[in-house]
Amino acid sequence: MAFGVPALVFLVPGSVFLYTKTPFWFEFGTWMSFFIFLGILYGIFFGRWQWKIHRHELSFPNLPDDLDGMTFVQLSDIHIGSFFGRTDKVRKAVSKINHLNADYLFFTGDLVNNSAEELEGWEELLKEITVKKGKFSILGNHDYGDYVQWQNDSEKSKNLNDLILWHQKIGWTPLLNSKLKLVEGAWLLGVENWGKAPFRQSGKLDQTLQGIPEKDFKILLSHDPSHFDEQVKFKPVDLTLSGHTHGMQFGIERFGIRWSPVSFRYPKWAGLYKENNSYLYVNRGFGYLGFPGRVGIYPEITHFTLWKG
Repeated sequence: MAFGVPALVFLVPGSVFLYTKTPFWFEFGTWMSFFIFLGILYGIFFGRWQWKIHRHELSFPNLPDDLDGMTFVQLSDIHIGSFFGRTDKVRKAVSKINHLNADYLFFTGDLVNNSAEELEGWEELLKEITVKKGKFSILGNHDYGDYVQWQNDSEKSKNLNDLILWHQKIGWTPLLNSKLKLVEGAWLLGVENWGKAPFRQSGKLDQTLQGIPEKDFKILLSHDPSHFDEQVKFKPVDLTLSGHTHGMQFGIERFGIRWSPVSFRYPKWAGLYKENNSYLYVNRGFGYLGFPGRVGIYPEITHFTLWKG
């Protein structure tokens, strides 16, 4: 990544230089590649630890009075196996979360990279995350163990069951195609992973919505934002919380420019969107996967305040 991306950036101006023999293009390509190289190094050594708090206030006419002013933190895509025991770094993020003093924590999937064993040694720190009323979670595509070779199906099933138990050990309540009533007239829903192929489609939205009055306020936890465009926006869901994209851990969100290569795959790739009177929020992810860094798209802790209106 550190050498390949700058080399690709140099390819176009370098080719122009070879064709025109104009020194400007060689110098331009060299400096562009150099600055991108420095940016990637920054992302590896510093960017992946620079948790940013994104704050949003949303108003809903059907929000019950009892939830007027409710706050919650959304976390997504922790990928705990990528931290290799760096509890000192993650503890700083936990402190930031706790200082928000939110009512709820909603986690939108991918706690691990592949296996429940990655959580060994992290239980006490994750239990330190504190909110006033409750912590709820769902699974992401990586939580099912689909990307490793298991000896047999029972071993894979045991890994998933172990992971669900880990959620409970750290004080989170998993919502697996299920729902709970927050207050009269308001519901929290959680579906299993549903993504466009080749990702698994285990989420059962219709089943989860069954029995809930259409006019009631609903927050849905669904890991993959493609679920929103394919199914959710056609249902009476007020706010959907997703993650999954990581913002590709590479892009730009400055000077009025907002772009990442992942936008070619996911049009709704980071931040807040609204369609059919329904909101979608795509969290940029707490951790990282593959490339051990973040360039321009920093790890995220999201703080929401909901108002009636």
